[in-house]
Amino acid sequence: MNTISKENLEGIILIVDDNLSNLKILATLLKDNSYQVKKAIDGESALLSIETDIPDLILLDIKMPELDGYQVCERLKANPKTQEIPVIFISALNEVFDKVKAFEIGGIDYVTKPFQEEEVLARIKSQLTIQKQKRLLEAERQLLKIEQDNLKEEIRQRKEAEAILYQSRALISSILNSSLDGIAAMAALRDKRTGNIIDFSCLVVNPIIARAFNQEPQDLIGKLVIKKFLGRINYELFDDFVNVVETGKSLERDVYYNDQAEGKWYHFIAVKLGDGFAITVRDITERKNLELTLEETNKELEAFSYSVAHDLRNPLGNIESLIDWLQEEYENHNNPTQNSQKIFNVITESTARMQQIIKDLLLLSTVKKSAITLELMDLSNTVESILIKLHSNEPQRKVELVIQPKIIAKVDENFFNIALENLISNAWKYSSKKDVTYIEFGVLSAEQQNLEEIINQCSLYYKEKNLCEHKLDRVYFMKDNGAGFNMENVEELFTPFKRFHSDNEFQGFGIGLSIVKRIINRHQGLIWCSSEVEKGATFYFTLNDFVA
Repeated sequence: MNTISKENLEGIILIVDDNLSNLKILATLLKDNSYQVKKAIDGESALLSIETDIPDLILLDIKMPELDGYQVCERLKANPKTQEIPVIFISALNEVFDKVKAFEIGGIDYVTKPFQEEEVLARIKSQLTIQKQKRLLEAERQLLKIEQDNLKEEIRQRKEAEAILYQSRALISSILNSSLDGIAAMAALRDKRTGNIIDFSCLVVNPIIARAFNQEPQDLIGKLVIKKFLGRINYELFDDFVNVVETGKSLERDVYYNDQAEGKWYHFIAVKLGDGFAITVRDITERKNLELTLEETNKELEAFSYSVAHDLRNPLGNIESLIDWLQEEYENHNNPTQNSQKIFNVITESTARMQQIIKDLLLLSTVKKSAITLELMDLSNTVESILIKLHSNEPQRKVELVIQPKIIAKVDENFFNIALENLISNAWKYSSKKDVTYIEFGVLSAEQQNLEEIINQCSLYYKEKNLCEHKLDRVYFMKDNGAGFNMENVEELFTPFKRFHSDNEFQGFGIGLSIVKRIINRHQGLIWCSSEVEKGATFYFTLNDFVA
């Protein structure tokens, strides 16, 4: 007889019969027909076998000692784990009462001994087919239930997403409609052949933007209006928006628009958004007009101060000449007094100070308006010459000078002489009360030092970026060991006529550093300072990429 693999077996059948002859006949019959057979000779052993390995069908004899077939079936049907196992009774009992009872307690079929093999096989096959179909139906039912549960969950999630989307849209709509700025999102329209952007269509637009087109927001969605509209303002803006999309670099600029009724200034900020851009537009007409008015007023004030300073030079010159003449005449007098000489000295010093103030004011104005002529200049030699001249006037001072050699820069020589003279004069003046005056001039480069910490001290770097269009990879410095100052007041350091020391401590007018700052700014550079009271000060400054 051929051995049948487990994978090819038709099902697992448990035969329960105390008659070993019947047990053997049934087992042989079933094995020959590709069934896997398990055997039990009494009810208790059958129940124990079922607990460990549940069969697909049970052939159960009724008349057995201790625990008969009816009792075994009742216990099987009472257990949720085994109640679905089909039970076919096989018994010599052929009374109707016996068969009815067998069906009442849960049997599904009844075979009378002596049995016919074909009948037994047919009944077994029929019940296993029914069980298989029941299992398939149950699997389908479970699958359908899973699908229904998944569908319910999907519907729930979709409703939840729709609710969130609705809230988001309501929020966005509220923001768009209540914003005082114009807000829009544009999608690029590209030439199918070249791929180049030829226009933009509106995806989102709020009432402020729509008003500029004399339209309602919903009427602009999907429309190609931007290119035509920009042609009325500044056609270069279209290319700028294309550049935002193609490069990802944001755009920020002020634009003037004359709509014939009145001129308006707008501030644009555009950023890349997918294959398009988002834009906010703010009406800055009022602010811009104030800026222009202020700029014009500053020009008028500067012109006025220049005119006044210029016109005062001649009268002061006349006063100085008359004082010199009066002093000479008075000295020839027979009885000159000490008090009168003091008066002459005060008048002379006062007019000299006034002349210097006028000279500085005129220089401050000239620096802002005059053209810059760039040429190579040896800053190290210039600093050394200025310091030698200062030391020659005070040879008694002990001085330690450290000047880095061969610092060459491309600058306006006339103006930069003035800037260096003011910086060095400050260092010389404020270190005059030290036992030894220490002054150092040099340059720090990114190749030699980490400049980030020093550059971060420059608060103006973030406020006046437009003055510094280059990478800060070289920083010049002028250092002294003088009186220094409190850094809490550093923002006022370059304000004209603002002084941190009284005339009794150090004389001055408070204009020198303002002139230096203006000269540095004209060279597209920045200047800042680090200081501590009685521990000196270090002035740092940058220039544009003019280094030779």
